[in-house]
Amino acid sequence: MKRVFFLALLAMILIPAAASFAADGALSAEQQLEQVSLQAFGAKGLKALGVGVGLGLIIMGAGRGIGQIGSHAVDAIARQPEAGGRIFTSMIISAALIEGATLFAIVATLII
Repeated sequence: MKRVFFLALLAMILIPAAASFAADGALSAEQQLEQVSLQAFGAKGLKALGVGVGLGLIIMGAGRGIGQIGSHAVDAIARQPEAGGRIFTSMIISAALIEGATLFAIVATLII
C-alpha cells in the first residue's frame, strides 16, 4: 500500500515536471518547479492542498488520542472494576478536552 502511494505521488510530481523541463530550458530548475506547481495546482489549489493535509493530520491525531484513552480506560476498568465510574468520568473529560483542542485546530486551519 505504501509503495503504491509513493509511486503515485512520484508520478504526480515527475510527469508534469518532465514536460515542463523539456519544453523550456531557459528557466532555472527552481523557476521551472515553481511554474509546474502553479500550473498543476494554482495558488488556491496549493492552499487547499495544505489545508487538506492539515485537516487530515488533525483528525488522525485526535482519533488516535481518543482511541488511546478508550483503550487504556477499558484496561483500567478490567483491572479494577470498582473504580469504573471514576475512570469513565476521567475518560469522558479527557476525550472532551481532545475534541475541544481539535475543534480549535480545525478552525485555525480553515482560517489560514
